[in-house]
Amino acid sequence: MPLASSPSRTNVADRLTTVAARMPDSVAIATPGNGDVAGKHAYATCTFGELEADSQALARGLVDLGVRPGQRLVLLVKPGIEFVKLVFALLRTGAVTVLVDPGMGRKHLVNCLAAAEPDGFIAISPAQAVRTVLRGRFPKATLNVTVGRRWFWGGATYRQLLARGRGSHTKLPDTNANDAAAIIFTSGSTGPPKGVLYTQQMFDTQAAEIQRQYGIVPGGADLACFALFGLFNSAMGVTTVFPQMDFSRPASADPKRLLAAANDWQVSQAFASPAVWERLSRHCQVTGERIPTLRKVFSCGAPVPASVLERTLAMVHPEAEMHTPYGATESLPVATIEAREVLGETAAKTAQGAGVCVGRKFDTIDWRVIRISDEPIASIDDAEDLPTGEIGELIVRGPQVSPMYLHPGWTGRLSDQSEARSGSLPPGGGTNHDAKIRDGDTIWHRIGDVGYLDDQGRFWYCGRKSHRVETAHGTLYTECSEAVFNELPDVKRTALVGVGPRGEQTPVIMYEPFTQDVDQESVEKQLADIASRFSHAHRIRHFLSYRPFPVDVRHNAKINREQLAIAAAYRIPS
Repeated sequence: MPLASSPSRTNVADRLTTVAARMPDSVAIATPGNGDVAGKHAYATCTFGELEADSQALARGLVDLGVRPGQRLVLLVKPGIEFVKLVFALLRTGAVTVLVDPGMGRKHLVNCLAAAEPDGFIAISPAQAVRTVLRGRFPKATLNVTVGRRWFWGGATYRQLLARGRGSHTKLPDTNANDAAAIIFTSGSTGPPKGVLYTQQMFDTQAAEIQRQYGIVPGGADLACFALFGLFNSAMGVTTVFPQMDFSRPASADPKRLLAAANDWQVSQAFASPAVWERLSRHCQVTGERIPTLRKVFSCGAPVPASVLERTLAMVHPEAEMHTPYGATESLPVATIEAREVLGETAAKTAQGAGVCVGRKFDTIDWRVIRISDEPIASIDDAEDLPTGEIGELIVRGPQVSPMYLHPGWTGRLSDQSEARSGSLPPGGGTNHDAKIRDGDTIWHRIGDVGYLDDQGRFWYCGRKSHRVETAHGTLYTECSEAVFNELPDVKRTALVGVGPRGEQTPVIMYEPFTQDVDQESVEKQLADIASRFSHAHRIRHFLSYRPFPVDVRHNAKINREQLAIAAAYRIPS
């Protein structure tokens, strides 16, 4: 049963304890095994009872190893049974789990990990080898556990840690709502990746809100194409099915392997990025294959085109719902909308340049749209609220919103977060002061998106604040401008970028053709014709081909417009 020694105790791992007590023999995690058995795909599995027992044992083993609350441990383990067990174990120790996307590239990866100043690594053998070679970048990393074969470095192995914990009676520490639980790095789609502090309350609120909003009940199975979602599945009593795929490159996932895992386990829900649904739905459209048991579909990470919604709903159960939660690493979930509302109403407006409707806010979220500013805003009194329908900057607050970013010198102790809880700006300056606004004893987060609220309480996303193009004739927003051009059949997607200084930028539409042999002259003539028919796009004169578009590493869906803007600057006469 969950510990109750403190009235303010909060730990999402306690939800697993409750689930395991109710359904100990049900499968919690399934991951592809080696080969096939009797003509069927082989899977390694773990029950909820085993997940609970082993994560408790691993937590005790870590504490016996010397891990203390607030210490930072990098977790670099492939998605699967060991990954989920270790996530819950670390939550129970009170340590701060450092999570990064391996796909961000070695330079960003090493820099992010060094910035976290970790006290140790729980990692697969190749990662431990790199850590050993670069030990000078990680001088505090003395608490190291190898998942797999340990070579020429010291420290315990995963198996040793588990065996040690099974024989230990060490009492695990209590964790409270405001205790640091993780540092999760952003994907870096609009700049260098930033370390976002997650508290125990954030994780617990995320699990509670996802379960409540979407009516998720114990039982069923989830095709998890985003590794961390396995944490929430286990906390809700849902089987996590990890497909065979490279989780750092979701857009390259093999549809046949996704379908195999989904149908082998008759999944009832699935979570994936828009890039995965794009690839899988196109495959099913051609082959006629389906996932007939799939009733709840989730897509997150970037706006989902109406065409992808339509194709995805065609390949699942006829009564399935497809939800697109909206938020950011620093604040998730914020809002949600269901596909039928999009297809029946908002998609037509999106195609005409109204922006992308991301829906209504979650009950635990407060939000406001304020006048756009690139300067820090110290107090909410300095922010100007905008009326319904006017485009501005979205700010949010709630228990699932991160209080601060990682900054140099942060020790991980609660005392370093006291300023955030008392209402003053988080310590460390820089990004914290740029992205946070004080409001009494709470803090608003500047999410970095621009858009407007409609008279139904829905937010319409118009793009990233940093991506807006300010011309001598007014401001253009990416989602509003690009949507009218994305309707062209020969164009996969487009991106609005600006060349020149703000206030005098030249707007440029970069477009990604579906094929290399497309007639560029014809396409660009058609794009120019489209521009002439819309008041918000008629001054766009430049159209440039670029294939393939650069995208983020986490979801393979967010366009790297900064890189495209550099390319445009070389090709547009000054």
